[in-house]
Amino acid sequence: MAYLSIWALYQDEAPYMREWIEFHRLMGVEHFYLYDHDSVDDHSRQLAPYIDTGVVTLYDWPIDPGQVQAANHCLEHHRDESRWIAFLDLDEFLFSPTGRPLPEVLADYEQWPAVVVNWATFGTSGHPLPPQGLVIENYLLRTDNPGINGNKKTIVDPSRVLRNRGGVFDFSEGSSVDENMQPADGRVSENVSFERLRINHYHTKSKLEFERKVAKPRADRRGVRDTSRRLRDKITGGMNEVRDETLRRYAAAVREALERAGQADAAAADGAGDGLEVDQQAIHFARDVLMGVALCAQDGTPYPHPDLAEKAAAMLVGRPAPDDEPDAPA
Repeated sequence: MAYLSIWALYQDEAPYMREWIEFHRLMGVEHFYLYDHDSVDDHSRQLAPYIDTGVVTLYDWPIDPGQVQAANHCLEHHRDESRWIAFLDLDEFLFSPTGRPLPEVLADYEQWPAVVVNWATFGTSGHPLPPQGLVIENYLLRTDNPGINGNKKTIVDPSRVLRNRGGVFDFSEGSSVDENMQPADGRVSENVSFERLRINHYHTKSKLEFERKVAKPRADRRGVRDTSRRLRDKITGGMNEVRDETLRRYAAAVREALERAGQADAAAADGAGDGLEVDQQAIHFARDVLMGVALCAQDGTPYPHPDLAEKAAAMLVGRPAPDDEPDAPA
């Protein structure tokens, strides 16, 4: 039995997979249950070494939307294989600000069926396009807004979980607590605390990557995010308030781990972060827009982001993209 594992559902995250896995292995995570939601990048190549060594269990998960179902599938089939399972996304990095390995910290919470952990949410750090290098080095500006960082993710004892209900879990006994051992669940809280356990949530990454996230179908429920252009600009420009270099201290160790895994840096051959030219970024962007347009057509609803469709089209033919100014860092 592993002491700590991670579950995640992902789509087209190849450029960042190895960094995310190696970082969490450094933190003390032993196993990963990953669910692929119709990715079309080279995620299989990135995961192959970890699947071969038994570090990753991978499922094809074409159910749409399928996030809650995938979480419950993991609980049903793997609850006896790990003392704790953290339910995260691939843009979330779980660690202890104390510097202690996660298993040492979680040992203090074994009497409870779950621990909820607050976000520290990062913005674009002024990057209009994906930069080369590690996420934990490139994105160093975050928000201090408790309305955003009040979001939480959950680390559960799977033997005491009945089901996942979309970020909130039902337990056979007891209730979840926060890092201060006070009752709390996975809902948003007004009080943010991440002194012992914390999740760095790289919510936007570059401006273009956030627009791609908005443009394509959601994974948690059917539909496309109806995020207005004004709100998108507020998000990408408004979360660069506080400089936070907490995870840079792990960059050298992550690079060494990536080299041992056969990859000199964190970027995949066909993904963001490895110096792709804009025309390749345009192809990825246009694909995500078309996926969103197709879903809306199926549902008989208008596509909510005509400006993103216009931007993708402009990038495909090499014209300057509208609103392509970088977000100014704080």
